[in-house]
Amino acid sequence: MIKTVIFDMDGLMFDTERLASEAWIGVGKRHGLPITEQLMNRMKGLKLEDCVCIFREELGEDFDYWTLRKERTEYINHWIQEYGMPIKPGLKELLAWLKEHDYPIALATSTHSQKASHYLELAGVSGYFQYRVFGDMVQNGKPDPEIFLRAIKETETAAQQCLVLEDSYAGVEAGWRAGCQVIMVPDSLQPTERERGRIAACVKTLHEVILWLERDRTKLCS
Repeated sequence: MIKTVIFDMDGLMFDTERLASEAWIGVGKRHGLPITEQLMNRMKGLKLEDCVCIFREELGEDFDYWTLRKERTEYINHWIQEYGMPIKPGLKELLAWLKEHDYPIALATSTHSQKASHYLELAGVSGYFQYRVFGDMVQNGKPDPEIFLRAIKETETAAQQCLVLEDSYAGVEAGWRAGCQVIMVPDSLQPTERERGRIAACVKTLHEVILWLERDRTKLCS
């Protein structure tokens, strides 16, 4: 039976992966750089440092990442300021259900702590997360399992009793390598045969995670 639920953040809780892709592609168009959706998909779920390496691998070592990232960040901040934090369907309902049923709730995101904490506050969900592991708290990013292993340790839950919720291939692999059960809630990328062999379920929205957990709770009673 699942005792603890561990959330990814970008692309899973918030529609920020789409925003980041739009922003980077816009930066590419303004500066004549081949920043494509395919390039952005390579970076989904990865740590910031790994994303920098991919950009320079694809666009050259002289790619001025930090200057152009500032332009991207300004676009995202302006969008969120105008429209609010884009929350994925079912997030608040799932968090409320987990709290009602006394599940410890953890966050394991590749995003650095300052930015991630700000997003949680903007979305009004910060209070749900008793445990938090951010990208700047680990040495190895997803698909390495380090971030989930640290979350498991902090929650004092056996790995097989932890449910990881992920949208990215790297996140699915990391959760699987950590020994957790994994549910994939796809964002822009659908699971391949590789992911389907590593997940307990693939669902369209976070609403469906409640149904999965209700079935999991029923198994204990049967």
